Amino acid sequence: MAAALGGSLKKAQELEAKGEKALTKFSFFASGSKFEEAAELMNDAGKMYVMAKSYRDGGRTYERAAELHLKTKAEFDAGSSYTKAAEAWHKAEDMEKCAEAYEQAVAVYAGIGKCSMAANNAKKLGDILEGQGDLRRAIEAFQQAIDLYETEGRPQSASQCRERAAFLSADVGDLKEAQQAFEEMGRASLQSNLGKFNAKKWFTNAVLCALARTDTVAASNKLVEFKAIDYTLEGTREAQLCEALVAACESNDDAAVATAAADYDKIKRLDPWMTKLLLTIKSSVSPLDDDEATAAAPDGPPDADDAEDLPDLT
Repeated sequence: MAAALGGSLKKAQELEAKGEKALTKFSFFASGSKFEEAAELMNDAGKMYVMAKSYRDGGRTYERAAELHLKTKAEFDAGSSYTKAAEAWHKAEDMEKCAEAYEQAVAVYAGIGKCSMAANNAKKLGDILEGQGDLRRAIEAFQQAIDLYETEGRPQSASQCRERAAFLSADVGDLKEAQQAFEEMGRASLQSNLGKFNAKKWFTNAVLCALARTDTVAASNKLVEFKAIDYTLEGTREAQLCEALVAACESNDDAAVATAAADYDKIKRLDPWMTKLLLTIKSSVSPLDDDEATAAAPDGPPDADDAEDLPDLT
C-alpha cells in the first residue's frame, strides 16, 4: 500500500513538472496549445496526488489546471477542474479553500449557461458553509442554487434548497424571509398529489415565524388564508396549535403558549427547530413592563441548548 502511494506521488510530481515545463515552450504557432497541454498535465497530476492521498497538492494542481483552461477559453473544463479541486480541498479538511473552489466552479459554469452544474456546485457550497457555521453565506449559496435550478426547470431540487435556506434564515433571526419561504413551499406542495400532504407543515412553520417576530396580525391572517387554500388543514393538530398560539399572543399569555406546546407534544413530538421558535414566541409574550420587555427581547430564535427543557415551557 505504501509503495503504491509512493508511486502515485512520484508520478504526480513528474506530471506537474512536465506541466510547468510545457508552459516554457516557444512556438511560432498559437500559444494556446501549450496552455492546453499544461492544463491536461496538471489535471493528471491532480488525479495522481489525490490517489497518493496528498490532497492539498491535489487541490492546488487542479486549481492550476482550471486557470490554464481559462486561458484557452475552455470554460467547461475549467469548471470541472475547480469542482475536483474543491473535492480535494474537502478531503484535505481545508474548508476555506474548498468553498473558494466551489465558488469559482459556480461562476464558471453559470457564465457559460451550464445552470444545472452551477446549481449542484452552489448546493455543495451551501453544505460546506453550513457545516462551518457560516450560515448567512450558506443561505446565499442555497438561494443561488434555487435560482439556477429554477432556470433549468428543476423544481424539486430548487425546493430542497429552499427548505434548507428557510430553516437557516430562521436560525439567524431572518424570520420574515423564513416565513415567506415556508409559505412558498406550502403553496408549491399543494400543486402535486404527493406534496400536498406536506403543505400543512410548511404553513405551520410560516405561522410560527410570524408569531416569533411578534406579528400576531399577520399570523392570524395567514392562518385564515392557509385554511382557505388547504382544506385539509382545518381541525388538524397543526391548525389547533397555531390557533392556540395566536390566541395566546393576542392575550399576551405566556402560560397559554406553554400549554399549547404541551398539548401538541402529547400527540406529535415537537422537533428541536419548532421548540426553539416556541421559546422565542413564549419570551415575546411574557407579561413584562415596557422597559423589561425591551431588555428581554431576543434577537432571534434561542440556541439549541436553551431548548432542551421543552415542551415544558413553564
